[in-house]
Amino acid sequence: MGGSSVIVHLIRHEKTKANLERKYIGWTDESIVYDKVNCIVPIHTDVVYGSDLKRCLETARLYFPNAVFHPFFELRELNFGDFEMKTYEDLKDDERYRQWIDVPQKVTPPNGEAFTAFQKRVLDCFQQIVEHPGIYVFVVHGGVIRLILSKFCEEKNFQEVVVQHRNIYTLFWDDIESLKGGEVCNRLSVAPIMVNENL
Repeated sequence: MGGSSVIVHLIRHEKTKANLERKYIGWTDESIVYDKVNCIVPIHTDVVYGSDLKRCLETARLYFPNAVFHPFFELRELNFGDFEMKTYEDLKDDERYRQWIDVPQKVTPPNGEAFTAFQKRVLDCFQQIVEHPGIYVFVVHGGVIRLILSKFCEEKNFQEVVVQHRNIYTLFWDDIESLKGGEVCNRLSVAPIMVNENL
């Protein structure tokens, strides 16, 4: 790694009960379900950045038990408002929901957060954290990772990006000034987090 280069690892938190039930979970503070699994994480770090919600803190402790976790409110998932903790089946006949899923960048969930506000808080926080060359590890939410990938990767559209649990999405920049200038990363890779079934 060069002296001015940046590597950012993005990891989605482990699943919660709401994730298993396919509910929209934004600011609801649920714990993860599989908190005792033995995961094989192919990266090491002493510091992890993430959302201040329990599912990110618990995942960071599971994956990086010896690292210091720095929580940020600004790295939370979108606030889904009236759609929070509901499924597609619950909402499919709601015209407001259909409008929102068609163009989430332009339609705000009732009593929820505008996409522009979500985008600004996440990207501002991300760029404040990634200020210097080095390696950064984030444990955050699916929507946060989708947002960062759609901003910093070529040909990545927010609505088309799929972010799985137990994957590491790694972005590489040759120099920090490119990232600070909002330029797309030089390379993106995806690596799995494996579970050791023998332990």
